[in-house]
Amino acid sequence: MRVSIKHRSEDSRPRERLLKNGAASLSTAELMAILIGSGTTDKDAVQLMSEVLEYCNNDLTQLARITYEQLTSFKGIGEAKAITILAALELARRRMNAQPLKRLHFGSAQDIYEYFRPLMCDKDHEVFWVVLLNNRMQHIDDRCISQGDVKGTVVEPRMVFNYVVSRPAVAFAVAHNHPSGNPHPSQKDEILTKRIAAVAKELGVKFLDHVIISEGQDNYYSFQEEGKI
Repeated sequence: MRVSIKHRSEDSRPRERLLKNGAASLSTAELMAILIGSGTTDKDAVQLMSEVLEYCNNDLTQLARITYEQLTSFKGIGEAKAITILAALELARRRMNAQPLKRLHFGSAQDIYEYFRPLMCDKDHEVFWVVLLNNRMQHIDDRCISQGDVKGTVVEPRMVFNYVVSRPAVAFAVAHNHPSGNPHPSQKDEILTKRIAAVAKELGVKFLDHVIISEGQDNYYSFQEEGKI
């Protein structure tokens, strides 16, 4: 019978400790033990992974070079566990070589229009989107918070701000479409924009713009450009 991590006390089980205290609280052997799950008849997974690390002089650089044959030479590490470890090491290697993702910048109504137009141009009903931004006006996340019909969408400021406060956003913008082809705001659009601006001011979050997008090249209306925000 293999020795499972489950036989350890709750405080020493790697999975439970990761959930409770975060991955950084675990040793390298414990992190690797989570990958393989179980050990042998006389060693649990943590002890087995400690042996592997000792074989690599507790050096992660040497561990990264370990081979399938070397791993499977350890009693308790078969094909499946060796492949799992090698896959994890390869992911770590790729993470080291990965280039930081360049965030999209939203500095103008044109930027907002160009980003959302592909998401709205073929819709025969209204959709309302929110984009969250950091302090450099760079994209954090975006979400469609409402879909309606040709006549409009139902949007309340609380719907916008439930999303805004769910992420560490410093600023945000909103956009919706007018399938009619006329981007000029309705009275409801004007009222909603004023309400969003008021709540944003109260919360200390920058409301960058509300852009209404319609069919046609550069066919949009910007509340910010019109001096209404």
